[in-house]
Amino acid sequence: MQNNQEKTTVTTFPLATYSAKDALWTLGFLIAAVIFPALLAHTPHNQWITGTIVNTLLFLAVWRVGIVNAMLVAALPSSIALMRGLLPAPMAVLIPYIIISNLAMIFVFYAIKKYPLAGIISASLAKFLFLFAITSFFIKLAAPFVMMMQWPQLVTALAGGLVAVGIIKLFAKVLTQHSMLG
Repeated sequence: MQNNQEKTTVTTFPLATYSAKDALWTLGFLIAAVIFPALLAHTPHNQWITGTIVNTLLFLAVWRVGIVNAMLVAALPSSIALMRGLLPAPMAVLIPYIIISNLAMIFVFYAIKKYPLAGIISASLAKFLFLFAITSFFIKLAAPFVMMMQWPQLVTALAGGLVAVGIIKLFAKVLTQHSMLG
């Protein structure tokens, strides 16, 4: 049986051609990655919550919309958080490095996503090691800011990856049950 439905595609540049549905998913990931940190900015210990949420969204973006669109999701949240005053001013110098660490995480996960647990661990370690090296050897900041960019990054990346895999498995289970019913 052949599917006669037409697909709407959007082309942004030669590397990315995707369906309108993927464009909407990407927009949804972007909005969530900007809104959640803004909403939770004034909660105690918000790094643990927002870091886990943003990392979850990054892992989900790789899974759902691919590497190119996930790169957009990886680049914007930190920049917007700084512009909105949600990050302390001394951390402005770290924004490019945070973005690079997010990109490293999604590239590693993308490369190993066939093995989700190994992908999450490897990707989280890549993010952590990059930020650890930057804040330990190249950029001098006050101790509390250095601490924020070190081991909490590993914990929130691992937690975000595990939450993402849980969501993916739940989504797959729901789809399987839905297809059995229909």
